Amino acid sequence: MTQTTQEAQNKAIFHRWFNDVWNGGKYEVAQEVIAPTMLVHGAGGQPVEMGPDGLVGLVSTWRNAFPDGQMYIDGLVAEGDLVAALLTWRGTHEADFYGIAPTGKQVVCVSIGIDRMANNQVVAGWGELDMVGMMQQMGGLPMVGFGASAHGGSPEWGESSAPVEPTGPPSEENRSLMLRYVQARNDRDLDAMCEMIDDSSYVEHNPVLGATDMESSMSAAKRLFDAMPDLRVEVDPGIVIAEGDFVAVHLIVTGTHTGADFAGVSASGAKATWTATDVVRFANGKIVERWFCPDTLTLFQQLGVFGSPPA
Repeated sequence: MTQTTQEAQNKAIFHRWFNDVWNGGKYEVAQEVIAPTMLVHGAGGQPVEMGPDGLVGLVSTWRNAFPDGQMYIDGLVAEGDLVAALLTWRGTHEADFYGIAPTGKQVVCVSIGIDRMANNQVVAGWGELDMVGMMQQMGGLPMVGFGASAHGGSPEWGESSAPVEPTGPPSEENRSLMLRYVQARNDRDLDAMCEMIDDSSYVEHNPVLGATDMESSMSAAKRLFDAMPDLRVEVDPGIVIAEGDFVAVHLIVTGTHTGADFAGVSASGAKATWTATDVVRFANGKIVERWFCPDTLTLFQQLGVFGSPPA
């Protein structure tokens, strides 16, 4: 099987999973496309059991709460056995959702999912979603933090400057640039980060942190640097996906809140570990577009943004 054939086949499995199960409610399809030992490594703070039954439990929670809900695939990036997807969920809140009584409100939740495939089945998954923004839209969380939903902005990804339809083999140069960009964040080097971005055309799709351009992107990064002087951003081993002009990485972030106030919370010395997924598009050796989705629900819970942090 050539790499191109493998990637096309994996994308087809991804489309079937979302179109038939998430949007069509055909839960029996999960038994075909989800491996019995499939493990979800993260789902924005949601508990998910292993295997197809666990995934059906997750999907049914959303479909029951949002009967008209639909999951839209905004773009796919695939390499080898991995597929990264830009996703948008839209639906009307008509039943209980994690303790939030029905509000009748229409909500939007952006997310980035990464799945690993083997033998035409999903064997592992990583998911980041704007759970904070979604719950704020339903009135289930206070309007705090930096996200678009907390400040009256759009919870959508926003219009892309080019279709997320990568073609061609992975660019090793772009893969290397992406890893350098992550390292610049570790070095707290905003100048180096800016040098890798084409400011004349750069667009950021980041409703989770309220960033839309280079200035607001650097401001979001600086907030974390100032709040957590020991901040570390590590690439999840083996989860770097390159296709055409696109590169996606899954990140593990750690830090201790010993610096500036963050989301209205004074430094407490609380340690936090959370995850994020970064998808970027390169042109002429520069980053021109970025989609970023961190698990702010886990981060905010650990820092006590919504109350006392866990012991």
